Amino acid sequence: MLEVVVIGAGIAGFAAAHALWERGAAVTLVEAGRPGGEATGASAGMLAAQYEAEPGAKFRLGVECRARYPEFVARLEELSAQALHLRWDGVLVANLSQQEHEQAAEAIRWQREAGRQAELLDPGQAVELQTGVSAESVSYIWFPEEGQVDSQALGAALGPALARTEIRLISGNSAAEVLSRKGSVVGVAMADGRKLDAERVVLAAGAWSAGLRGLPRVLPVRPVRGQMLRFPAATLALERMVASHAGRYLVPKADGSVLAGSTMEDVDFDPSITEEGLRVIHDEVSQLVPALAGLKPLERWAGLRPLSADSSPIIGPDPELEGLIYSTGFGRSGILLAPLAGAIVADLVVVGKSEYDWKPFQPDRFAEGELTPS
Repeated sequence: MLEVVVIGAGIAGFAAAHALWERGAAVTLVEAGRPGGEATGASAGMLAAQYEAEPGAKFRLGVECRARYPEFVARLEELSAQALHLRWDGVLVANLSQQEHEQAAEAIRWQREAGRQAELLDPGQAVELQTGVSAESVSYIWFPEEGQVDSQALGAALGPALARTEIRLISGNSAAEVLSRKGSVVGVAMADGRKLDAERVVLAAGAWSAGLRGLPRVLPVRPVRGQMLRFPAATLALERMVASHAGRYLVPKADGSVLAGSTMEDVDFDPSITEEGLRVIHDEVSQLVPALAGLKPLERWAGLRPLSADSSPIIGPDPELEGLIYSTGFGRSGILLAPLAGAIVADLVVVGKSEYDWKPFQPDRFAEGELTPS
């Protein structure tokens, strides 16, 4: 059997490990903390391929990922025996200025040309669709195909799901170095000195991906802090996601609570929550749903997202070190993109090709020593 070590047990690492195991590989999954314990469980769980999208390969990848999500969730629920509350309620995006209104019309045009559903609503139509949204917005974009999953439940489900497979999980011990000999991967050195033999290594360590020793290139992935709030149940009757073009959003959950996010802060590996960050979120989501202005959040937290230099994922084999494959740099789209990325990686490892065009995301699109695409 092909021996593969996957580094990182968030959704990206889990998806790659599970897909490899299903294809017959012998998989060891290593995680410094616990499965799903970092960015995966800290996210809002939006499956939003159209919100914040631009034309191009990342948009196409997101749409394909979204289409495959029901199958991924069904399999994870089967393995973990936990409900993940997959929903397809759509998202309303507020256009808060005339400029945003005009840009929205262009976004709707190209997304419709790409075969996606998108509609421009006036404030009255938006209020009819979702009670409580602001009637002061210039207009709204309605994306009915967008969805969400309970990412906190998803993060908690990864460990039990792994226990139902033959994947070997090593948790509480981080990978320190990718080991190689004569241009090929031979294993992974762990922080405690142990060495794991491997014919292939998949790097899916999220914001920590660039810190491993033994990589043949500077990996342009950095941590970006995202702070979150949760408002208690019964305070808002939200049935759909509501968002702004500034990256603020409201995500209603199955228990009636509402998640509010998020910031994008370059603070290195500092996961702290700050009063300033939470104030910005609260103020700006209150523009979307005014009833939030006087409500006190029930919970708050922060997570570190792995953002690449061009904000697109890094997927595929390293061109210089045979046997090293990347699945990282997903930014704030990790929940959406990681399952399909995992399948692509598994196909590349096991059969040497993938039916999906992953080339726009290959690691050698970055110039050597630079943090921008070549």
